[in-house]
Amino acid sequence: MKLRLYLPLLLFCCISVLQGQNVSFSDYMVPISKAATMRFDGNWNYAQTGESVQSNTATGTLNYATFYNSPPLAWSFNLNATASKSLQQNLAHTVGLEARFLKYVWEDNKWFGFSKYSAQSLTVYSQVAQDITVGAGYGRYINATALAKAVRIENHFLEAKVITDRLPKDVMLRIAAIIERQNEYQTIYGTTYETIWLRDIEREVQVSGVCSEDGVGSIGILRMRQVLFGINERVNERDYGWDIEAGFLFPLTTFNKAPVGNPNLDLTVHFSVPMSWSTQVNSVLDISSPMDSSFFNNFLGKWNADFIFELNSRVNLVSGYSVSVIKAPNQSAIVSNSLTLSFWYYIENSIFYTINGTLSKDSGKPRQLTMTMGLQYNFY
Repeated sequence: MKLRLYLPLLLFCCISVLQGQNVSFSDYMVPISKAATMRFDGNWNYAQTGESVQSNTATGTLNYATFYNSPPLAWSFNLNATASKSLQQNLAHTVGLEARFLKYVWEDNKWFGFSKYSAQSLTVYSQVAQDITVGAGYGRYINATALAKAVRIENHFLEAKVITDRLPKDVMLRIAAIIERQNEYQTIYGTTYETIWLRDIEREVQVSGVCSEDGVGSIGILRMRQVLFGINERVNERDYGWDIEAGFLFPLTTFNKAPVGNPNLDLTVHFSVPMSWSTQVNSVLDISSPMDSSFFNNFLGKWNADFIFELNSRVNLVSGYSVSVIKAPNQSAIVSNSLTLSFWYYIENSIFYTINGTLSKDSGKPRQLTMTMGLQYNFY
């Protein structure tokens, strides 16, 4: 039954890959990749039975993430803050922070050492929970969002008949490299960088042999600006690659000054793949167990996976599944499952209207179904 449900999706993804451009994500081996995103989500949930209000909850979430990845080293910083207010409770908030530094042993290989710091605070706490992890791993991630933007521009050019055929692979890769260097253009040329940046992209299109010698014209410039500056559309972050990490987590402080406990052995597997130019799959597996007599009789396991499908330049479908397993010594494991489905509709000026549905099930508890509507604002 499950195979029948997933078969059309797999077939669609395979066709999308085969009928794509002259370039693929695996062709993009940018030596330095970097990205930063910042967005705000707000939603309101209201329910009433007869004259009685059952639920009236407002929630806001701020996410900031940035990373740098190069052959010799990589680092990342993530901040997540959530606040909510409802009839039944006062203002509640949580703040989580994670900073990570990674150094590759050899530039042309995938072995690396890493360290990670994380901290979390809650609405009511006597101190922040903090820990640090050190370890080693194998693998590499590459951010190919610049290439995805080049492909979106190419599609617009074909629809507007700016070009007569798909651009050659080498041209697409050079355009992606120019898009990747946006910050460099800003630093060198200041407020006039946009004209020079778009001109260099246009020159690459002109030498492709599928464009008029007069250039891409006003419609071509308009389409480039729409993609590169998120005007009436948005290109999602596109990553590909994988890595495996093993390390030792050392607790530094805990909530309410509780004992910090023994170090933990942590195993993490990351995996991201763009299945087509309109789909992206991300997955993270994390297993942790204390290094004491309860090793693997006491553990926490988490697996998260999400699937992004760009229905068109304005509408995105985002689905996710997560499962966590908590096992304490001499106790049955507690399993929690959560399935989410979201539609994002791009309005304008980086504002999305969102519809979200979540189905969750915890061990020994009934299923829960929740639905919310909200607005998401992407700062960049």
